[in-house]
Amino acid sequence: MNMSRRCPKCGEERLKTWDELKDDEREVVRRLPGSADYGIDERTSMHRWCTRCWHEEIRGQEERA
Repeated sequence: MNMSRRCPKCGEERLKTWDELKDDEREVVRRLPGSADYGIDERTSMHRWCTRCWHEEIRGQEERA
């Protein structure tokens, strides 16, 4: 996985892992629609987020260039 990759939705921010998010950003992530489909344990270990548009990406399901 290319961690320096820009968001495929807005093209601006680098997608961040759970550990890279600030506390207030983590609170936003907890309220995103993806929280209904995936448990917090899976999301914290397998997902990345854009803090500009809040696009959520799952490791292994990245859009291919």
